[in-house]
Amino acid sequence: MTEYRMVQENGGDKEYLLFAYCNADNNWSVRAIFNPDSEEFSVRTDIGMLEFALIEFITSDFAMFRAMVEDRLARIIRDYYVEPSRNFSVILKNKGLPDVDWDEFLPAEYGGFRCLIRPNQAVRIINGSYMILSYYQKESRSGLSVMYNVLRDDFFAERRIHNFPNLVHDFDGSSLEGLKRALQQRLLPVLDSISADIS
Repeated sequence: MTEYRMVQENGGDKEYLLFAYCNADNNWSVRAIFNPDSEEFSVRTDIGMLEFALIEFITSDFAMFRAMVEDRLARIIRDYYVEPSRNFSVILKNKGLPDVDWDEFLPAEYGGFRCLIRPNQAVRIINGSYMILSYYQKESRSGLSVMYNVLRDDFFAERRIHNFPNLVHDFDGSSLEGLKRALQQRLLPVLDSISADIS
């Protein structure tokens, strides 16, 4: 999808949208923008529970930005979001995350939340982390995400209520077996508590 338009927020210019690729099935988008305040071009990724900039694309030089986009963006979209297993680190593979039968106990939907990311489709995000699980309700911008940080070798989670984040400690730890037990015992109650807090 290609668009050239100014995106406004709170009555002011937020960003000029150059183009965007969207996947409605998995609820992710990658968009190229120009920020009128910083006068910089960048590429931003939105995977439902998290939005962030791909820092290697940030520049004030349009010719450089265009060259980087042409040279690398298609490969990054394929490896990060279309076929995320191509981007699994050795640490993530050795942890065993791709090998567990997660479908056995992770529902595709629950209480209005849709599972967008599963551990065997983990998405590399920022600061040495992968988002390994995401349950999201697009209408309320609320849900639960579980991450794995390869540098610290630990699992941690965040819940969002109307896009406002806070940590949830039910899934903290470094053991894969511990994570499986925590998800089997605590996933649905945590989603129930998020649902209760949405209204």
